[in-house]
Amino acid sequence: MQLTSDDLFSGLSMLALVLVIAGLVVGFSIARARRHGSTTLALDVTRNASCVFLGLCCAGVVLPVFSALDPNSMSLEGDVAQWVTQVQDQVLSPVCPFDDDVANLAETALCGTWLSNAPLAPRLVLCLGRVLSVLASGAIAWAIYNATRRAGAREPFHRSVSRTFGVVAIIVMVAGALGELVQQIAMTMAARSLEWSDDLLPPFSLSIPLWPFAVAVGLFALSAIFRYGAVLQRETEGLV
Repeated sequence: MQLTSDDLFSGLSMLALVLVIAGLVVGFSIARARRHGSTTLALDVTRNASCVFLGLCCAGVVLPVFSALDPNSMSLEGDVAQWVTQVQDQVLSPVCPFDDDVANLAETALCGTWLSNAPLAPRLVLCLGRVLSVLASGAIAWAIYNATRRAGAREPFHRSVSRTFGVVAIIVMVAGALGELVQQIAMTMAARSLEWSDDLLPPFSLSIPLWPFAVAVGLFALSAIFRYGAVLQRETEGLV
């Protein structure tokens, strides 16, 4: 899950918005901790931040669905966008500037890296890929929220913590990797929906992300550590 922008001003605006939200979360957590006399400020900030991020992930699941319903909202990205830009003179489909209104075009058209009247199939595949990516990010936030909530309740080694880390590790490994791969496939499908000269077809360009596997290893390690901590806690109860 990431925020992208095509120009500096909007990019800085999004960065400022993220910083403002982070500041509000920290400020709210500090004020609430002082009001209730909490001694776990770091846990409170982390729990509230993960809760806010979960809310953003919920919105991030809904937005791709609405975007998939709009045939004029698809833009090529990554290696496919670079390839199309390099061979744009080989496109037989309508290309900017359009002679007619874009909304009245009956076929898929290209304007830079933006497609109008994109077919439904690549839009649905792109929607699926983005939802999977958001699911991977949201799962990590949920694991953090569950761990901090249990720690704040004086149950840091509750069995749900280790189980959650184990389940989330699998979700991140599968959804994180598939999400990016599916989005790359959607980009190629969208580019191939254009009409090309001399039977030219955009090649499939797939790159396998490694970060989901690295994060999954860390989550599996945390699951084992918390499971071992729960065993030690049970064995040492009543000894002191």
